Amino acid sequence: MHRKWEWGLILPSGKADSSQQMGTKSYLIMKADAEEALELAEEWWDEKEIPKYVRVRALKPEEMSEFVDLYNRAFLASPDPFCPLTEEDAQKMETEGIFVAEMWGSLVGFIACFVEKEEESIYGEITGLGVAPSRRRRGVATALIRKSSEYFIDAGVEEVYTEIYEENTPSLMLVQAYGFKEVGRRDIPTETPPGGPAPEQPGGKIMRRLGLINRQGCEDCRDI
Repeated sequence: MHRKWEWGLILPSGKADSSQQMGTKSYLIMKADAEEALELAEEWWDEKEIPKYVRVRALKPEEMSEFVDLYNRAFLASPDPFCPLTEEDAQKMETEGIFVAEMWGSLVGFIACFVEKEEESIYGEITGLGVAPSRRRRGVATALIRKSSEYFIDAGVEEVYTEIYEENTPSLMLVQAYGFKEVGRRDIPTETPPGGPAPEQPGGKIMRRLGLINRQGCEDCRDI
């Protein structure tokens, strides 16, 4: 079943779409089975040595300042369109479903999970996943995905969705390793129509979930 999301319409896999036209970039809409993702994460966990000092837990409201710093460092090092998160924006977030990875008392990674209900179905969304550049390739992302899978399963979620910017190959390979498959695209215009206003450029995944966009005059925003 194809659902209409707040940011666009999921197209049937394989159908021609406008992302092939000049002047657009795309976010890939990826879907996975929650139990399959957990099973794959556990297999990876068993085969790889995960440092015992990596601890995943819920984000605490009083940690917003450190979370904002982590979020910005993680996305600054990615190819995604990016707009820095501010503490003011972060205070608008509910911490339910946001988990962080901690090493030696410092936050080194995060994953943001939302559970949505539509008619008789319950589905999950991963709207943000980031790891501090200096702590990557240490199993932090796998620990976070495992935690999110457990969270979604406990909530009765069977299907999980996420968006991956088409030029972010490492993130795409990561989610594909946990059973995510492309089911559609969300196109973003990169050119200004003649005589029209400049297209709005997306910020990070969490910011889009909150309906926030790049701020006018933001020198640190990275557009498509």
